[in-house]
Amino acid sequence: MTTTRTKAAIFRALTLGAGLILAACSATTEAQLIDDNGTPTGTSNGAGGATVSANVGSGAGINLAGTGGNTSDIRTCSSDLQYVLNESNVVIEDCWPDKGCKEGQCVEPCEAAAANQGNIGCEFTIATPHFYVGIKPPCFSVFLANAWPKDATITIERGGQSFDAAAFGRIAQSNPDASTWQSVPATGVPPDEVAVLFLSHDPASKNGTPLVCPIQPAISVSGGTAVTQSAVGQAWRIRTSIPVSAYDILPYGGASSYLPSAELLMPTSAWGTNYMAVLPKDSAGPPWAQLVARDNNTAVQMLPNVPLPAAGPVPPGQVNTQLNFTLQAGEYVQWQLPKGVDMTGTVIQADKPVAFTGGNAYICYNSATSSGGGCDSAHQQIPPVAALGYEYVAPPYANRGSAPESIPYRIVGAVDGTTLTYDPPLASAPAFLSAGQVYDFEAVGAFTLSSQDKDHPFYLAQIMSGCNTPGANGLGDEEFVNILPPAQFLKKYVFFTDPTYPNTNLAVVRKKAEDGFKDVTIKCAGVLSGWTPVGTGGTYEITHIDLMKSGQGVGGCSNGPQQASSEGSFGLMVWGLDNYSSYAYPAGGSVAAINTVVIPPIPD
Repeated sequence: MTTTRTKAAIFRALTLGAGLILAACSATTEAQLIDDNGTPTGTSNGAGGATVSANVGSGAGINLAGTGGNTSDIRTCSSDLQYVLNESNVVIEDCWPDKGCKEGQCVEPCEAAAANQGNIGCEFTIATPHFYVGIKPPCFSVFLANAWPKDATITIERGGQSFDAAAFGRIAQSNPDASTWQSVPATGVPPDEVAVLFLSHDPASKNGTPLVCPIQPAISVSGGTAVTQSAVGQAWRIRTSIPVSAYDILPYGGASSYLPSAELLMPTSAWGTNYMAVLPKDSAGPPWAQLVARDNNTAVQMLPNVPLPAAGPVPPGQVNTQLNFTLQAGEYVQWQLPKGVDMTGTVIQADKPVAFTGGNAYICYNSATSSGGGCDSAHQQIPPVAALGYEYVAPPYANRGSAPESIPYRIVGAVDGTTLTYDPPLASAPAFLSAGQVYDFEAVGAFTLSSQDKDHPFYLAQIMSGCNTPGANGLGDEEFVNILPPAQFLKKYVFFTDPTYPNTNLAVVRKKAEDGFKDVTIKCAGVLSGWTPVGTGGTYEITHIDLMKSGQGVGGCSNGPQQASSEGSFGLMVWGLDNYSSYAYPAGGSVAAINTVVIPPIPD
């Protein structure tokens, strides 16, 4: 339990501009309009058309009949961005497959996704994560999931050099042998499929066994595409013709990768300009952080709460002294910090969109029910301040052993005077937070956590402790992962589970609609069951489902491309487990502005 910064000046934005319009549309028009094959669940047959139940307004259904609705000129969008709706949620225009919906109009799909500020988008700029010091950079891979009813073509470049995705990209299959997978076709990633892009490695990378990619990656050179220690590097720029969701994993390869970590990637359209740095809880280290720019001549101001080393042309940072530097498009600065130095709480402000990633090269975590494990790496892309929530639901990962686990969490305050409420109550958790304050605590079972209002947002992460827990038999290991607030939940996810992991489990949270809880369907497994309430509020329920267990598919499921959908909003956390290794990431989510807090980098 440590405090990294106890006071910061907080300003309120006067308006949210377009973000406010989009947030309002999202809050009033979300609905599942199509089935898993992209077919509308109702028909447009005049007065005899069908009605689809949805969580909109007073709970009325979405009328696909096209008659009898309000004739107002208000036009909004369906949650999948593929239909235009009127004020009564009647479908009045189909945008897909060639267009998407933005503010009630059919526009280019990428424009629609950018305006929505969700995790789907058409441009991703990705820095190669730092890794364990002493091991040469291992296989770095990115997954692209296509939920649009049209092929997604891929363009890849780095440092002015272009790359052909067909050479090192593969369409994922349940078979773990990636060398047998089909190359990404010239037409792109097919609908409801996932492409795995093997981007880079050092051909000599090994940790007992090789940590190289299963096929020749885009770049195979000494050092791969990582930078060492503190320096400035070149990020990957990946563009697609239609919106996709993206994830990365380092190293690729299941238990034989030894030190894996994964993250949900945000498109550049969802990046922000104001961040509060968050790193995994300190451990063996070294801790590290990266900041990447989308545009040329991006001016950055930071207020470090710990000394920062010089990083190439970026000067060193002093505590409580503003640090100023400039990044060009695709450049990223990396800081490698000494063990025990945690920059969580450092304030970042830029004049153009940037992305911040916090990591640790070697995390070794225990808990009240774990004596530790084999240690792992960790990295997470942190949401901007405007996307942080004031209410969260913490779903425990499935027990690895014979008893419920005590799960560690990390919470970081953004605003002074934040008061926290837990359901059920947690004696070990903080009741108050100040700006930049960090608190690490443990909990058994699910709980909700909220502050007094949206003007007091905060960050929450979940940690998997080491695998030495009773009955676990070495299953899983350390990982650090963002928890997304319910305000950022979606109604459909297309995601990927790594076939090199013999155990895959999903932790699912659903939010009660005005007319009750909605079914959640996993395409391979059907409608989920086993729901249990979270706390006493009656608003949230959780369940878990195994897709793979000890290398065997469960209930018709297997690893590879996955789909989940509901008529109500829900959150989904993916967990992959192997012997002394694990990875986790949210299957997706919105990154829209849900608060108006701005934290300026002004010294106390």
